[in-house]
Amino acid sequence: MNIVSFLKQRNFINKISDEKKVLQTLKEGKGVYIGFDPSFKSLHLGNYIMINILNIFDKFNIKTFALIGGATGQVGDPSGKKNERKLLELDLIENNIACIKKQLHKLTNSEIINNYDFYKNLTFIDFLRDVGKKFTLNYLLEKEIIKTRLESGISFAEVSYNLIQGNDFLKLYENNNVGIQIGGSDQWGNITTGLELIRKKYGENASACGITINLLLKNDGSKFGKSDKGAIYLDSRITPVFEMYQFFINQEDQELKKLFMFFTILEIEKIDEILQKHEKNKTLRYGQRKLAKIVITKIHGHEAYEQCLKIANALFIGEFDKLTLQELDLCFKQFISFPLTKEIKLCDFLVGNKIIESKRVFRELITSNSLFVNQTKIENFEFILTKENSYFNKYTIVKKGKKNYYIIMWKQ
Repeated sequence: MNIVSFLKQRNFINKISDEKKVLQTLKEGKGVYIGFDPSFKSLHLGNYIMINILNIFDKFNIKTFALIGGATGQVGDPSGKKNERKLLELDLIENNIACIKKQLHKLTNSEIINNYDFYKNLTFIDFLRDVGKKFTLNYLLEKEIIKTRLESGISFAEVSYNLIQGNDFLKLYENNNVGIQIGGSDQWGNITTGLELIRKKYGENASACGITINLLLKNDGSKFGKSDKGAIYLDSRITPVFEMYQFFINQEDQELKKLFMFFTILEIEKIDEILQKHEKNKTLRYGQRKLAKIVITKIHGHEAYEQCLKIANALFIGEFDKLTLQELDLCFKQFISFPLTKEIKLCDFLVGNKIIESKRVFRELITSNSLFVNQTKIENFEFILTKENSYFNKYTIVKKGKKNYYIIMWKQ
């Protein structure tokens, strides 16, 4: 199977400039590149799909490049934006680039290039003569990314973004033997400007092609990769590993095949084998656990994945005494915590925080053996919550029924 067939099989391809030319370009030994925007200090799961695509090309022994937009990040990509982006300070962009470069080095075998290197010694006049003169204003105004912004307003800088990205492709074509640019479905206008620039300089037979990738959507049509708290980032200091683990574990069964396609490089036969095993008992969430293991091990390592299992097991069984303070911190980030500074009757705590409706309900919970504090079944109607009865003098866990946890955080 060739690489295009492989991508089609996984429903990656949104648009392709010329399929035969893509295969010919790869036969000539040319490489592929994907750009990454340094608008934040970490990539997220949406970016990880592009990282996975780089790894798929690497699997086919095709040279890959990851281009970080040190120059374009100073302008802002208008694609998909209703209003102009707020420009970032240069030192913040440089810090973002350094962070993203580390992530890409860890997750890909791609050669990493900063497109600022293309422009740091290029004058504005040089750019206008070499690039700007190649395109009419009419050509740019026909670009969807620009056309949709004309009514609300678009700056000259944002219009220029299209030309800069086009010139990036030309530079990589000339200097790094890159023949294919890959981008999200909103990048078609930027990619085709690069193709046009290369065509104008090297003719119709120039070995340059473009591919855009389908946006990964949930079955309800919403964008994948965000939780209730926002984007799932690859940096564990921003999105804790356990939060990413829970995100994958909570995915719907009908999403699984699509997610395995986009987030792994497993062969279709292997994916089908996993899903067949999953179907035998969906309550075990075998498919979700397998997916979480593959992705988290790749991004954060096996040890981090094992820690997620340990935390998940503690939540399921209630054995919180086996967790370290750091693991408890990670575990309880997903719960609303209730701060306490002094001891209080358990009944008053539950009623006062509207966890239960009344003292009558409290008595019913105790009578039915449905109330626990730190794994201990509560039988005393006068039970008092104290800091002494906590994990690491920080957490007390109240459990109501089988699955309802309420976390008390003791303050100094």
